[in-house]
Amino acid sequence: MESSSIKTKVIVNPDSNPRVIKRHLRPALRILRNNGFYLSVTFTKGPGEVLPLAEQAVSQGFEVVIAVGGDGTANETINGIVGKDVILGLLPIGGSNVLARELGIPMKLREAARVIARKSRRTIDLGWINGRHFSMMASCGYDAYAISRTSLKVKKIIRRYAYLWAGIKDFLGYRPTEITLTLDNGRVVEKGTFVVVSNTHFYGGTHQMAPFAEIDDGFLDLCIYQGKSQLGLVRFALSMLWRQHLNMKNVKYYRIRRVELSSLKKTLVQVDGDALGELPMTSKIVPGALDVFC
Repeated sequence: MESSSIKTKVIVNPDSNPRVIKRHLRPALRILRNNGFYLSVTFTKGPGEVLPLAEQAVSQGFEVVIAVGGDGTANETINGIVGKDVILGLLPIGGSNVLARELGIPMKLREAARVIARKSRRTIDLGWINGRHFSMMASCGYDAYAISRTSLKVKKIIRRYAYLWAGIKDFLGYRPTEITLTLDNGRVVEKGTFVVVSNTHFYGGTHQMAPFAEIDDGFLDLCIYQGKSQLGLVRFALSMLWRQHLNMKNVKYYRIRRVELSSLKKTLVQVDGDALGELPMTSKIVPGALDVFC
């Protein structure tokens, strides 16, 4: 990446943080232009536009695609460029920005732009679940339920806390379902009611659901909560906030390459903070799948 003019597509999700975009995007883009990036900037107009824009950028010969938004924007961008000779750049302006935090990318736009301008890249793993790649995690159970209950209007106002609000508001209506997990083609079979398949150790911001996960180690980290009561789920959540959840008797932790998940009852799944569908599903690690400026 020594070219004096690097053909770069910038995809901006203006709903992620309009105030930051208005004040800080232009100076950040100026830093990139001054460091050899030839920019084509596109603003999305609604949900679901990022992935086809990223795919289009690949077909048009862009060498770099920069996602300006949160983790959802990053996920769609990744799914549009994975498997191609394209480098991902991140200008994080979302609520949680888990991927950027995992990679040590600053939360301020101009500083993040300077990271991209250095042109230092890292090759990372991705997770895969039923045709969808993820950089951070896939999970089934209570957080997927909370995401399914989250209003887009509320999300725009209170950002990542919208998930917390939905989880609290609808908590009494939630009923845990039993999930069966088959690890690494039958090596282990487990059961749980809340399962997180992690590629990163950060979760929902700076929390650590899978504290031993590394984004380039060739494994996924699996955290399984096996309790069946709502009160137990609250205890698990609080223990996770205090980084004590792995000491609980009804929590299991594995490093895996593949897991099959199923349930006899409807169980929702979320990927990188967005709803995906419901079980059954299969997830696996895709080592060295993507290059990122960081």
